[in-house]
Amino acid sequence: MTISNKIKTSIITFLILSICFIVFLIYPLFQEIKKNSKAIITQKTAITVLGAEIENLNKFKLFIKGNKEKLEKTEEMFLDQELPVDFINFLEKIAGESQIFLKVSYLTPKNDEDLWPALLVQVNCSGSFSNFLRFLEKLKSSNYLIEIQTLNVTKLTDAEGSNIRANLSFKVFTKEPTN
Repeated sequence: MTISNKIKTSIITFLILSICFIVFLIYPLFQEIKKNSKAIITQKTAITVLGAEIENLNKFKLFIKGNKEKLEKTEEMFLDQELPVDFINFLEKIAGESQIFLKVSYLTPKNDEDLWPALLVQVNCSGSFSNFLRFLEKLKSSNYLIEIQTLNVTKLTDAEGSNIRANLSFKVFTKEPTN
């Protein structure tokens, strides 16, 4: 074997070893570094998001602490769907104060397309028109969240002793039922 062949063999061996070194050691090392870099970036992003969520949670806690009375007052605006007796008593009280005759026909839970659950209430009233307007005003200014659905008013003859008869249906928004 001549020196030229020995040099060529050495160079080829060196190149093969270099390629093997690059393929089997350096390339996987760079791939691992790349993978770990992506994992670190993902973790840093998650830590940043978590920090922002913690900050928002602390702000929300301060908001609740500062507005506790208002939030409790808002909670009282929703009727307890399982115990509507207080609401029926309220209706009878304002009907008595307004000097109208009131009959509650039905209370039905309504929960389909609304954002909040509600009771659908149907009442029949009779009395003078001005007293009925007073009843509606008291109903409107009550602490309950009410949305009037239908209102039908019929004038009665003087022989019946009342000026009008009204059929009124409305929704009273309720608290979420406890399961």
